[in-house]
Amino acid sequence: MGFLDKVKAAFTGPDIDIAEEIAKIEPGHQVIGHARVVASAFERGGGVASGPNKLLGKAVEAASTAVSGARHVGGDDGTVARDLPRAADLHVLVLSDRGLSLWDFGMTGTSTPPDHVASVPRASVASIADTGKKAQGGVTVARISFTDGSFFDYRIMEKPDTAFWEAVGRF
Repeated sequence: MGFLDKVKAAFTGPDIDIAEEIAKIEPGHQVIGHARVVASAFERGGGVASGPNKLLGKAVEAASTAVSGARHVGGDDGTVARDLPRAADLHVLVLSDRGLSLWDFGMTGTSTPPDHVASVPRASVASIADTGKKAQGGVTVARISFTDGSFFDYRIMEKPDTAFWEAVGRF
């Protein structure tokens, strides 16, 4: 184990088996693949400015959230994409025989049991595709399109993410 491996282990803890953890919560759930993701259209917030700069900071955050939402979330109110959470949290996107679901394994991605965040039935998922765009750090942006015409973009936070794309091909 090299130095960087030791540092990583200190901050992330032991690797966990995502499929096994999901099966503990939802027996019979057959996980095809998974990836750690962040919503591309996450809601900005939490500025630390004070006084008159605080108001300006809030306005900039609101504008950034609106612009990002327009690029990375499509569809009318009440569609699948509009109902997905836009928190700036790291989640695990799970592809399974039932559809796709989002799980919160904590900040380090190793807290068990995970909290269920959202689910979309497989019949509602039209496609999952690489947009060809990169987000900060060079991570891939994936677009999930739904049968109601809406879409939602996620940043795939793992590199390389080839295992996830192989799973998408089997989904």
